[in-house]
Amino acid sequence: MLGAIGDSKGFDIWIPASDRAGLDWELSSPFDCISRIPKAYEEVNDIIQEIDVIWLKRGSSILQAMFEVEHTTPIYSGLLRFNDFYLIESRGMPKFSVVSNDTRRSLFLKQVNRPTFKASGLAEQCNFLDYKNVFQWFNRIRN
Repeated sequence: MLGAIGDSKGFDIWIPASDRAGLDWELSSPFDCISRIPKAYEEVNDIIQEIDVIWLKRGSSILQAMFEVEHTTPIYSGLLRFNDFYLIESRGMPKFSVVSNDTRRSLFLKQVNRPTFKASGLAEQCNFLDYKNVFQWFNRIRN
C-alpha cells in the first residue's frame, strides 16, 4: 500500500528487489519500482538497500520519505537503519516512518526515545504509522 500511495502522489518508488515478488496487487494496480538507488547515495547504499519502501521525487535523486514496516521484526532494527542514514547523509532529510500495528506503538516510543536516537536527532525526525492509518490513507488516495 505504501508503494501505491507514493506512486499515486507522483513519487518514484524503491522497494528492495527481494520484496517485489511478494507484493500483493489485490488492492492496487501494479506500479513500477525504480531498479536501483540513485548514484548520489553510494555512500549509504548498503543502508538504503534494506529500507522497505522509499519515495523519491519523480525523475530525481531527492529522497522524500522512507518507511520501515516492522510487523514481527524488531522496531529497533529499522530505527538503526534510519539513524545510520541520518548520521551519514548530509543532504535534505526525508520523512522517516516506522509502520506496524498499533499495539507496537508503545514499543516504538520506548525505542525512539533512547538516548542514542535523541542525541542524533532522529527522535524528532521519525514517526509511527499504524496499519489502520496507512489503510485509511490508501483509501483516501484511491477514491
